[in-house]
Amino acid sequence: MTITQRRQAVRAVILSEADHTVLLLRMQHPDRQSDFWLLPGGGVEPHETPIEALRRELWEETGLALTSKPTLIWHRAHQFERGFHENAQVIEQHEEIYLVSARRFEPSTHNNPEPSQVGNFQEYRWWSIAELKAATGEQFAPRALPALVERLVSSGPPPSPVSLCD
Repeated sequence: MTITQRRQAVRAVILSEADHTVLLLRMQHPDRQSDFWLLPGGGVEPHETPIEALRRELWEETGLALTSKPTLIWHRAHQFERGFHENAQVIEQHEEIYLVSARRFEPSTHNNPEPSQVGNFQEYRWWSIAELKAATGEQFAPRALPALVERLVSSGPPPSPVSLCD
């Protein structure tokens, strides 16, 4: 595969302060039959810092107003295809993933200015660690997300950001 675009992105592990559940979005590939669960977030615009992009993305995708400084916990690089067959682009995405503690809330996409993006999200769900571990038929991005969240809850954030392999 030839990489046609490089993209910087940010994501958040939104962890409920009370019950240690994590908020995930279910997204369906527009050109595939499968869907997967992922952390909220998205691309960093050229004029934004990663924290500014995280603040904007969380507001647009979940309705969460980020009020505290998040902790950078993971780095992730991966590739994916966007588009159909011969017109598909191969995106190399580099993500900074932050820990955000929050009270559990009802997510909303009402703040997203891009109606086309809203349709990509099929469902929001707060997942407990037990539910993540039992969800053997589900796909997560990153794939090791259930184990990563379990380690995060049991051991706390790493002393420095960890690079994830996917």
